[in-house]
Amino acid sequence: MLVVRDVVRGLYEGRYIPGQRLVEPDLVRYYGVGRSTVREALKQLTADGIVVTYAFRGAQIRKLTRAEAANLFAITEVMLGLVARQAADHMDSKEKRERLQAHFSAIANHSESDGHFAFLQHRNRYFRVLIDIGRNEEILRLLPRLQVHLIRNHAILPPTERIKGYRRITQAVLRGDGQGAEHVTRQYIASIASSTLPYFPE
Repeated sequence: MLVVRDVVRGLYEGRYIPGQRLVEPDLVRYYGVGRSTVREALKQLTADGIVVTYAFRGAQIRKLTRAEAANLFAITEVMLGLVARQAADHMDSKEKRERLQAHFSAIANHSESDGHFAFLQHRNRYFRVLIDIGRNEEILRLLPRLQVHLIRNHAILPPTERIKGYRRITQAVLRGDGQGAEHVTRQYIASIASSTLPYFPE
């Protein structure tokens, strides 16, 4: 659905921010759709945990507390660590190695002038490749439910640090080092959490 996709993209790009109200008539005019379409989109966003609705106040983008953000990071760390471990354990062909290297190269060669959303697309494709190599379709179903875009405005590392983190993950996976791949992946997510959580209200 157009409205749902654009609100999520807008969170990544900073057009929408946690705590922002979503007023139905404004959304109708902005997207050029009917009120029923907007209401369905808000229901979907609410079901996905992106929007909260209050009586007499309408809908707004969910604003995480520090504890909620910490829980989100903790779950993400475990899940992505598992993704990296399983990919390393199944890294058994030249084709898989080349696919992973190609997606890491897309991250490493990303230009900041292309925008942060373009980087996030490279990142998402990178992890989808890891999931595919690791043969865990359950992770593929669960991962989109983690509302990481709700912490996007706080969780921007310098490009050099991002590349360093993904390089370490890629190298461990390519070596077939499951334990090492899980460790460096969890370490990378934990480093993002430690620099991000102080920005959330208690």
